Amino acid sequence: MPSAGLPFAPSMGPIWPMLYLGIFRLAAAALLLTGLVACGPDGGGGDTKGIITVDSPLATDDFRAKLLTAIADHGLQVALGACGKCAIKTIDVPEQDTETLTVYAPQLTVRMMQAGAAAGSDAPLRFYVSKIDGGQKTRLTYHLPSQALAIFNAPDLKPVGDELDRVFGEIVAAVE
Repeated sequence: MPSAGLPFAPSMGPIWPMLYLGIFRLAAAALLLTGLVACGPDGGGGDTKGIITVDSPLATDDFRAKLLTAIADHGLQVALGACGKCAIKTIDVPEQDTETLTVYAPQLTVRMMQAGAAAGSDAPLRFYVSKIDGGQKTRLTYHLPSQALAIFNAPDLKPVGDELDRVFGEIVAAVE
């Protein structure tokens, strides 16, 4: 007799949760890859409400070094740097030369989760660093934290989002 909502769980025994987790991870990876391809270095692809794009005359390596310093100077940490070019090199699509820097501050992450538990899915937040002209120039793109958090419709998140908007703005100003 199949269990409710899990049609093949009894026959698979304890392995079914791992199967569901594997399918979930595959779907999440596909969505991430779709986002990387759709929002290439030109910033195109979709609704741009709350998306900030800053072009810099600095070479990408110099810009990235200044950005990492500014992130640290503002009390944030880089959780992960992901390379869009690396993520798509195994499939036949144009290379993007975009790096994703995920940033967080433990105390802000806790505040986000206390204000709206689902908001933890957007912690850490991201900066996208794209090479322009083969790395001679750089484009920085990020979603305003207040806009990213607004989708959770939790009034207690507004002060956290506003504070993060200010911090992200100061980081960008320090790099320009």
